[in-house]
Amino acid sequence: MKVTIIKTGINGEGIGYIDRVPVFVPGVLVGELVDITVVEKQKRFMHAKVNRILKKSPLRVQPKCKIQHKCGGCPMMIATYEGQLQAKRDLLKQSLIKYAHVNPRLIQKIIPCTKTLSYRNQCKLPCAMVDGRLTTGMYLPNSNYFCEIYHCQIHAPGLEEMRKQVLEVLNRYHYMAYDYHQKQGIRSLIIRGFQNRYQLCIVSGEHPLLQDCVDEIMRIPHLVSLWQSYHTIKKTQEMFGNKMIHLGGERLLEFSFDSLTLRISPRSFFQLHSEQAIRLYQTIASMVPQHNDLIVEAYSGIGAISLFVKDKAKEVIGIESIKDAVVNANENAKLNGVEHVSFLCADAADKLTYLSKKRSIDTLIVDPPRSGLNEEMLYCILKSKIKHIVYVSCNPATLGKNLFYLQEKYQVVKVQPIDMFPNTPLVETVVMLSYKK
Repeated sequence: MKVTIIKTGINGEGIGYIDRVPVFVPGVLVGELVDITVVEKQKRFMHAKVNRILKKSPLRVQPKCKIQHKCGGCPMMIATYEGQLQAKRDLLKQSLIKYAHVNPRLIQKIIPCTKTLSYRNQCKLPCAMVDGRLTTGMYLPNSNYFCEIYHCQIHAPGLEEMRKQVLEVLNRYHYMAYDYHQKQGIRSLIIRGFQNRYQLCIVSGEHPLLQDCVDEIMRIPHLVSLWQSYHTIKKTQEMFGNKMIHLGGERLLEFSFDSLTLRISPRSFFQLHSEQAIRLYQTIASMVPQHNDLIVEAYSGIGAISLFVKDKAKEVIGIESIKDAVVNANENAKLNGVEHVSFLCADAADKLTYLSKKRSIDTLIVDPPRSGLNEEMLYCILKSKIKHIVYVSCNPATLGKNLFYLQEKYQVVKVQPIDMFPNTPLVETVVMLSYKK
């Protein structure tokens, strides 16, 4: 069966049409004519695999990674970087027009990366046994197929070296991958690094690591922080367990970020592309008006955005539901000598409702998870009469759906996409909105 690929899907797959029914085909680009076999047929869509590419796109390139077609982590690596940027902008444009009827002229040219490989500062990889050895890799979406990662092209070189050295030590002590029945073994490795300083969290069953093994891991050059997390819940997307144990070195990983000094715990979120994160935060700051009395940031994490915009307000309040991140954020404010920025541990909608009733909020910054703003948060914003909103999104679909509701009382002024994740279909977007008078 032949099909021409018309557009790119949200997971980086190509989309063609058979009798007006969309067919999702991984590993192909817009404009390509492909011979396919349908592997799943539903009433409203189909999934297919490629047999042959009959007409190649001029944007197609040979991927730099030998297991790109197996791993599934970098589906856009088959396209030139210019082709990747165009696909991401098209995905954003389609979502904002479809869900929110946003004027496409408001969507700016995407801000590109200068580094498209070796950029990622953190890995969260599940473990498995391959040929009798503990290793890390990726499970393909919706499958039990484990793809071992020998060398990842998008990890920063130091991160890759740290991953390999940790695995060498764990294998010397004959640690096995996690067994769901016995609730024993190593479940995943989570490693984060900045400026050649690394923090490791070993996620495992409820068993302490041998002290000799801990001591040897701590002797790995540039490893400065070691944690273990007990995690025995079977069906969950959460990488960490409820119990966190500090095994050695510094409790928090300290690093420089632009003019700030920040400290972060293993469970706290930070952008994965350090260089591009500075451009993202500069973009956010550029959309925040000058001379605010009060700026509120929802989903504030370790406080980097709030600290980045500190000179634009008399007071900045961050709201975050993850306790570890709030502790980090308040310590970061103190570490940088900033007294007018503070952080609260609370549900974003609940605390914003309270603050908006008590005080006048000039600017609200929101950086929600991929699921976007929930109904309670949208209702709160629409009732609050906040003057300006800066919405930071990592999901064009939920962004479009949220903007549809926000446009009841807010006008979209500017949409700025930023490429944070080269070789993937993901795109970060910063939207500036103003209250309709």
